[in-house]
Amino acid sequence: MPLKKLLKNLWLYGWILIVPLAILASFMDLLLLGGIRLFLSITTGQNVVYIEQLRDIGPLHWILLMLVVAAFRYLIITLRVRSEERLSHKLESHLRVWWVRAVKKLHPSQFHKGETKNIMHNSNSAVSALPKGCKVVAQSVQAISQLLFFVPVLFWLSWRLTIVLLFIFAPIMLYLQKSIKKVGHRIDDLNFFAGDYESTLWRWAAIIRFWNNQTELSKYLTSIFKKIHNLRDTSIRMGVKDATIMQNVETISILIMCVILTACAGLIKMQIMEPFQIILFCAALFICYKPLKDCSLIFSNLRDLKSAYAGLKRLEDMERYEKFFEEKDEEYIRIENMSFRYGGDDEPWIFKSLNNIVRLDKPLLIQGDNGSGKTTMLRILSGMEIPQEGSIFVPPRIKNGAFYLSQRLFLPPISWLEQEISKKEWSNNLRNFFAVLDLDSLLHKHGHSNGEMQRIGLAWAVVSGCPFLFLDEPFAFISQNMREPIFKAFWNATVETDQWWMMASHELPPEAYQNRIIHWNL
Repeated sequence: MPLKKLLKNLWLYGWILIVPLAILASFMDLLLLGGIRLFLSITTGQNVVYIEQLRDIGPLHWILLMLVVAAFRYLIITLRVRSEERLSHKLESHLRVWWVRAVKKLHPSQFHKGETKNIMHNSNSAVSALPKGCKVVAQSVQAISQLLFFVPVLFWLSWRLTIVLLFIFAPIMLYLQKSIKKVGHRIDDLNFFAGDYESTLWRWAAIIRFWNNQTELSKYLTSIFKKIHNLRDTSIRMGVKDATIMQNVETISILIMCVILTACAGLIKMQIMEPFQIILFCAALFICYKPLKDCSLIFSNLRDLKSAYAGLKRLEDMERYEKFFEEKDEEYIRIENMSFRYGGDDEPWIFKSLNNIVRLDKPLLIQGDNGSGKTTMLRILSGMEIPQEGSIFVPPRIKNGAFYLSQRLFLPPISWLEQEISKKEWSNNLRNFFAVLDLDSLLHKHGHSNGEMQRIGLAWAVVSGCPFLFLDEPFAFISQNMREPIFKAFWNATVETDQWWMMASHELPPEAYQNRIIHWNL
């Protein structure tokens, strides 16, 4: 689902719940203010109540009435807060699913670009930031409804004080909002430094397990420390600026209250306002102070939402995966004018206008020098890479899947393989293949060598049931004395399961099998 449509659907659902509850909560606040006016009528004896039925109400009935109003207000605000929380977490959950699917559909070429990791990191951070910002904006709906209810009341109580609030103090608050908005560009800097730091950190965490030359490790540490300093400096600048602005907002809010109280005293002395009007005016300000204070942050939160949305949109706008293979009812794979290279236009071509027909009546062994494109060819034919030019025609049965075993030995949890094996009965050839691999021992072992991982990978290829197997140096780490028996058992297993395979290797298979295999030298 497109990002904009996802957000639109969720927010329409959210507004239907939140907006009515916010309006009802503001109405309850207005009733509380009316209750204060009623209390003044009871205690002062002044006839300031315009509802005939409430003029003779006693203190006890007033308390009960206010408890009912307060209870309804509590219920409504609780429902609103819970709705906001549900909406926020539901939005985050949907965005996480959207993010996973968006990354899954990325064109393979995107993973060869240096900026992709930062884009993925920033967009993943936005997945959490967007719902939080949306929740704050939803809370601002309460403040807006408060304004709609209480500004007319404030004008009715004292148009002089209200004009001072709206035309003197409100512009000061808006000016501070502009100051907060100026901090916005630093959020992008922080996201960039955070993504760059995390990418470097994980590369360093991986390389220290396989590289012990201190010169390069020291360079990595220097680079990491520099990125930490960049993160620190940017975070400090943002934090200090935001804290200063927020303190200014808080200070001005207190000054506004002091000025209003002073002005009220002056209006009472000049007999322009009655004391009960001053009390009601201050009560109205007190009731809507917190939501209005929250509303003062709406611009900065909208800025954060815009930044988070831009991060997700950047991921969405990256090139998508596209179907490259063309199905043709032929028992071979036909490659026509295929060209491929990693990266951009400055990178050299791995293949240029390559043509070939790969027969499927025999397994295929692909050989060549380092860098000749063996691994790339396997990745292309298994769908892991997409050429920039040309066409590849494949049999329809490739729909049932192609299994690619990387020489880098990235495997899913091994317990999953054990679960797959336990689902069915296996023939003698397959059980013999598992026995030659010593698979039962490997499945229950913690910590595997590279050779053991390759044996597990070969078992996984056969158990997968995929009609096409693309294997990249699958015997490279297996000990010499085990290679031939494993190869023979693998051969017998794939013949029985009717799985065609293509293998990249620097070594020839056992002599008895060399004439039963197609050889392709790149």
